[in-house]
Amino acid sequence: MKILSTVLGSPFPGSSSEKIAHLFIDRLPKQHWDTTIVDLSKISSSALLLRSKDETLNASIEHVLNSNVIIAATPTYRATYTGLIKTFFDQFPENSLSGKLVLPIQTGGSAAHTLSVEHGLAPMIRTLGADVATKSIYSWGDHWNEDGTPSETLKELIDQSVNEIISKSA
Repeated sequence: MKILSTVLGSPFPGSSSEKIAHLFIDRLPKQHWDTTIVDLSKISSSALLLRSKDETLNASIEHVLNSNVIIAATPTYRATYTGLIKTFFDQFPENSLSGKLVLPIQTGGSAAHTLSVEHGLAPMIRTLGADVATKSIYSWGDHWNEDGTPSETLKELIDQSVNEIISKSA
């Protein structure tokens, strides 16, 4: 059984990055994956900023450290990932994600910040020793249908990422 932790870096429940992470998880073969969601918006800011001890934060870090695969899902704020993602991963020791595969998922308002995954989120993850999936997902409004369902393009991006994660974690 493989362990997958999904780290949600949006301060808002039901964000596009969260929806994409759930769409990804739904495409995994359930019998082979134990999945957990780490919703950073539910961890106290005082704990994330290292001002207080917090069992939820400690348990979240421990779960991520015990995972084979990690999804880091975040909206784009000011052309990069959120402070929630940054402060969470700042708490990990150097090379603590060595041997783990991380899938970056990032959403934005337009295609203008497509490279923010490769110039921001992925390098931050690599500093912790992780292997970063080559089929990362960056999505914006055009990837959603008017009724709120994912477009065929977004489904294809997710399927490509699922296939990569399954093959690399076999």
